[in-house]
Amino acid sequence: MALPILNRRHLVAGLGLAPFAIRSVEGAAAQGAEIPLGFVIPFTGATGPYGPDMKKAADLATKTINDAGGILGGRKLKLFIEDEETSATASVTATRKLLEVDRVEMVGGFWGSPPALAAKPLIVGANKVQMVSAAAPAITEGDTKNLVYRFQAKSTQWGPAGAKILKDLGVKKVAVLAQQNPFIVAMVEPFKAEMAKRDGTVTDVVMYNPDQASYRAEVQKAFGPEPEAVFVLALLTDMVAIAKEIYRGGFRSKVLALGTGADADGAFLKSVSPEVAEGIHHLQPAPPLNSISYKKFVKSMGAPDGTVFLFAGNMYDQVCVTALAMEHAKSTEALVWAKSIRAVCNPPGDEADDIAVALERVRLGHDINYIGAGATCDFNDQGDQLNRSFLHQVIEGGKNRIIDVVS
Repeated sequence: MALPILNRRHLVAGLGLAPFAIRSVEGAAAQGAEIPLGFVIPFTGATGPYGPDMKKAADLATKTINDAGGILGGRKLKLFIEDEETSATASVTATRKLLEVDRVEMVGGFWGSPPALAAKPLIVGANKVQMVSAAAPAITEGDTKNLVYRFQAKSTQWGPAGAKILKDLGVKKVAVLAQQNPFIVAMVEPFKAEMAKRDGTVTDVVMYNPDQASYRAEVQKAFGPEPEAVFVLALLTDMVAIAKEIYRGGFRSKVLALGTGADADGAFLKSVSPEVAEGIHHLQPAPPLNSISYKKFVKSMGAPDGTVFLFAGNMYDQVCVTALAMEHAKSTEALVWAKSIRAVCNPPGDEADDIAVALERVRLGHDINYIGAGATCDFNDQGDQLNRSFLHQVIEGGKNRIIDVVS
């Protein structure tokens, strides 16, 4: 059973970290000792709506693996989960606690790019694995020691997907309204390049800082010249305020937003009136909605067929990939088992979408290609996930309607 979630305010002030002094469970643990895994997930702040389903998915994967006999001769996984609080500062405090107090063998989760980037040097410095569901390119750049893996599309891929959608909507002249954020800023230039390839024009790029008291001036600057559309790159809190300003201003340009702002697992629709949300298009990375693996995951989450879990599947996969790689490497030492991640995830190998079956095949020495709930879970040499697609939805009558899945 996962331990209760701890807020950073519950921690003892001044908790320090001596990363190179952290002992590995490897060799020191008795046969059958639990293997601690840590996760930093948002439960509060602008990205808080995603946290509960992410935690539920991680708990589900852990229970499934433990009920099937665990790994490495019967050792069970044990989760330690902390609140990211949509904050880089809180992420650092949570990560220190997981590494030094809970002695975890990996730290996963990380919905947001600033929290993931802030925690990265601590995790890599401690020679542990970091798994993220965050998009900023810098997360997997630099000397990661082969310890950082992204269960998400890079933000440089979001921009071109947006350009494809706008082209399909018949838009050629578009402005950009974007938050100053490493996750979001990286989308802008690839978006402009893709628009140019498709004979489109970006008329203006208006940047703003998060948590402003008002976004009226920025909305006026982006929408006032009446472009055919505005690509609004925002998170939930600022998207709510921006959408209200668009409605109050009577602007007629089409709106294509990020699902991180105009969806947030339904939180956006709960925060604005139907008339404010009407007609807003949005996109975000999508799981393989029609795959057998994803449909099994939806059922195991106790959700109706067709439910769209945009980030929970990534959490399920992080736990499963960790277990498979440890089993393959016969080790819980991160510098060792991280080398097995591509061996159990990438082709060639027999496809396996059931974690219990996949673990048994690995124990028998078979080559496998794990197919995850959130994606196919193939990785390049940098640790970036391949073959991601994007879900295009539009809000109509207070509800999201799926239009298409864009590769």
